[in-house]
Amino acid sequence: MTSTRDILLDYRDVAVGYAGNAVVAGASLELRAGEVVGLVGPNGAGKSTLLRAVTGDAELLAGTLKIAGADSHVLAPLERARLVGVVPQQVTAAFSLPARDFVEMGRHARLPRFASLGKHDRNVVDEALVLTDTARLADKPTDELSGGDLQRLSLAQALAQEPQVLLLDEPVSHLDLNHRLQILDLVRLLAADKGIGVLAVFHDLDLAARYSDRIAVVAEGRIGAAETPERAITAESLRTVFGVRAVVGTDPVTGAVSVTPVLRDGAVASHSRGSVLIIGGSGCAAPLMRRLVLSGWQASAGALNVGDADQVLAEALGVRYASIPPFAPMDEDAAAAVASLATDADAVVVCQVPFGHGNVANLAAAAAAARAGKHVVLVGDIEGRDFTGGVAESLWREALDAGAVIAPDDDGAEAALVSFSEGGKR
Repeated sequence: MTSTRDILLDYRDVAVGYAGNAVVAGASLELRAGEVVGLVGPNGAGKSTLLRAVTGDAELLAGTLKIAGADSHVLAPLERARLVGVVPQQVTAAFSLPARDFVEMGRHARLPRFASLGKHDRNVVDEALVLTDTARLADKPTDELSGGDLQRLSLAQALAQEPQVLLLDEPVSHLDLNHRLQILDLVRLLAADKGIGVLAVFHDLDLAARYSDRIAVVAEGRIGAAETPERAITAESLRTVFGVRAVVGTDPVTGAVSVTPVLRDGAVASHSRGSVLIIGGSGCAAPLMRRLVLSGWQASAGALNVGDADQVLAEALGVRYASIPPFAPMDEDAAAAVASLATDADAVVVCQVPFGHGNVANLAAAAAAARAGKHVVLVGDIEGRDFTGGVAESLWREALDAGAVIAPDDDGAEAALVSFSEGGKR
């Protein structure tokens, strides 16, 4: 069995491309036995090209690439096939043959020319069919199978090669949820149990994080260092590489990094409607905050506890807010920060957040803004939301007396803000 310390793929300052033109340059990456390394990045960034350099289908224009310790340029195609199995992005049935015969083609690299399969070869094929849940397809013609079935048969064929390295180019793109997890669970198991090194291209960042030991980001013709998923997939990297603002957290079930896209930078309205301070907390403001940013408002938020859903979204959107520790009440500094944000804003919206002594200073800032003549929108009713012994209700009434308007819900709040930004009266 291959030692887990062995380097199976070693890219050193590599440039790879086609017809003499580099798609990726200056690439350095190691893949060790027993690990799964994921490649992520925008379409056309060169992820698949890096894989094709291993098979010889892309040109190695500079640097060195070693496969299981051997320089790639000295390896004949048959030698590469004994070392490397490939599951391409898309599998097509070029001609009709039984699915089992399709998988048996993976044994050709292990056999002398014109030799027939022996007992060991047939056992390897049987195991590959079972592992990929394709044994029931063995007698079916490949040109009658779905794209998902062909994808799983392609993995079975690659496993039949008994490779040291497995290259996966979007390996589950055509699979349903059950088979998607089945295949990736299998790949993860093969890496751990048989010491296979797996280099996989992913578009689904959640799957990349769940199944990869390390992840490298490929963008603008370069590849970043392969890092743990927690270090590779961050809100900053997603915005820089993909132009997407996202909430990056931890899946409570799997413990893996999870990504929730919030909005594309290109989707934000190009014209500015003005600035608005959004008073929320406990997740009450998140939907409206996102909507207002999308429609062109320069948003800020009141005092938010670290870890609160509104705080996480505000961070992802790049929204200014007053930060307070988890579960902590507002202090004088936080209250002053919110008052300053209210002074800077053209308008203030108070979402349907309950008020206690720990956050009522947020509402006090809104009431002060109304008294100062700013446009203030109060969403819903204060009834059932005042846990301050009447302080919050008094501030609510002060805001209304000073000209604040009530909106029944987020739709009404946005409509009131639009009316204000377009010159309407309160």
